Amino acid sequence: MVAAGEGAQALIGQRVACVPGNAFSQYCLADARMCLPLGAASSEQGASAFVNPMTALGFVETARMQGNDAMVHTAAASNLGQMLVKICQEDGMPLVNIVRRAEQVELLSELGATHIVNSSDDDFMRQLTGAIDTTGAFVGFDPIGGGRASDNCFRAMEQVAVRKMGEYSRYGSNQPKKMYIYGRLDLGPTVLTPAYGFGWTLSGWLLTPFLQQAGQQTIARMRKRVLAGLTTTFASTYKRRVTLEEMLTRDAVLDYRQMRTGEKYLVTPHG
Repeated sequence: MVAAGEGAQALIGQRVACVPGNAFSQYCLADARMCLPLGAASSEQGASAFVNPMTALGFVETARMQGNDAMVHTAAASNLGQMLVKICQEDGMPLVNIVRRAEQVELLSELGATHIVNSSDDDFMRQLTGAIDTTGAFVGFDPIGGGRASDNCFRAMEQVAVRKMGEYSRYGSNQPKKMYIYGRLDLGPTVLTPAYGFGWTLSGWLLTPFLQQAGQQTIARMRKRVLAGLTTTFASTYKRRVTLEEMLTRDAVLDYRQMRTGEKYLVTPHG
């Protein structure tokens, strides 16, 4: 950091992780709230020290702000999903993890995840409903976006809620059910079905708006936790390291655009 405005002078002279939107330039402007001082951490560690860690922590903060003690996460074997498993273990928050392959079940099991549901299994909905019943998870976060990922969660949540109703209602349960879409791994339409009454909310979630609303105390607490766990809870691994020129080659583009689990690319501008 070479210059800073009022209230951010302490950042001058420090290496920071940030998301300014135009990082591939000699100088750029970044919101001080979007800067994470790295201290003794390496620049490579800092390259993945902001978005995924702060997003995973943001999910927990969001759930708690709304009075939820458990949550659901789809595409849960991702780098972010693995961080979320560790965070929820540390915080004692039940987490329902939805994955799509048996090897991803094994991966999360090795991390200590308790509630893992494989969407490829024939009894997927039974498993999902059972996990939500056990945990009481009525809020979820979905990076898939398209298709029926959120719909599946809503249906399972409603099935659990209806079982606990004292009397029938044509409008479904009164249990609030909320899903946040925070990505678009599936670019198709988001499919919703009339299977869970009217007590549900589907919303978007992005890190920057969350931080703008969270307040400085919450942000400071999150930053401190990220730095403390940068080589453990929030550690990232990379499949390849490429220069800016290599990043634009056909083979590289075709590979990293598939966004496969455990295959992140790290761009090193100077080789």
